Amino acid sequence: MIKIGDFAKMFDVSLKTIRFYEEKGLLSPALVDVYTGYRYFDEKNIEEMKTILAYKSLGFELSEISNVEDNDILNKIESFKKQINIMNNRIDTLNTLLVNKERGIGNMNVFINDEKAIGKWELVGICESKDEYKKGNLLDEPVEVGLKELYLMDDGHRYWVVSWSKGFIYVDDRACKYEIENDLMYVYLVGLYGEEERVAVYKKIDSKHYTEDDIRIKDNTDVPFVPDNNLVGLWECVGTVETLDSFDPKNIDTKKYLEKLSVFPDGSFTLTYTKGKVVNSTYTKGFFKNFCQPDTMSAYDIDGDYLIVEWKSGDYIYGNLIFGRYVFKKVINN
Repeated sequence: MIKIGDFAKMFDVSLKTIRFYEEKGLLSPALVDVYTGYRYFDEKNIEEMKTILAYKSLGFELSEISNVEDNDILNKIESFKKQINIMNNRIDTLNTLLVNKERGIGNMNVFINDEKAIGKWELVGICESKDEYKKGNLLDEPVEVGLKELYLMDDGHRYWVVSWSKGFIYVDDRACKYEIENDLMYVYLVGLYGEEERVAVYKKIDSKHYTEDDIRIKDNTDVPFVPDNNLVGLWECVGTVETLDSFDPKNIDTKKYLEKLSVFPDGSFTLTYTKGKVVNSTYTKGFFKNFCQPDTMSAYDIDGDYLIVEWKSGDYIYGNLIFGRYVFKKVINN
């Protein structure tokens, strides 16, 4: 049994909120002490609370939550899809405006197609100029993650940090001019090597019309649930470390993007970001499913009161690289 105070902390709500949900008939304590009036909660209540908060975060009114039907969910999905399309268009427009303003490219334009650019391109190498490449002079310099291959998709679709329009490849919203000659593309890199001019040379692999789903790395997430009692409870994010071997509680980068992690006995968890975003998914012993990215399995290790979890970001799903791990500290045990 879980005391009401610990139950409230697990979900980051007030005692007043718990009692309010009781009054609305959405939540019923597993036990109420007849002598003291103390309320106690169990795993069924955990499921009830997760359902309430999930529906609430999706825009449902409390009066709707007790009787949500399939049509209500489908209508909400369609509403969100429309909002996503609107916001994506606005983001693309603002990014283009920002790039044009900073780089002095000219007037803001809508996407302009270049059929020759569409498809997959593979990096040949980095050189000082196009003429140097033709002389066979390549530089031994590192390439940013994700730039060893380029996928130029229909409508300039952005994946991770890459998008495009005729004449320009946008890398993290930095506009890099490109030229295509036969099956080679010369990309004039901006801001990647300081003030030095560099040209990335790519060879055309194919002209397929890729989608983002085609190019993502996807882990096998179809794994059975294996419980881990040491994992269950409330964890607070305290920062990040580069590798598991480098973990030291006294030497953690305290800059963080995640706030807390609630892990439940039934194999589910709730992850809260510092800016309020909430992720609900599942785990099995040793791995979190969809921890920070869809279709990923993030390995975790427990070291005393600390939990270290793989940080699988865009670097992983587009570059197959893991550059860090999140560190959490135990706040409440099951």
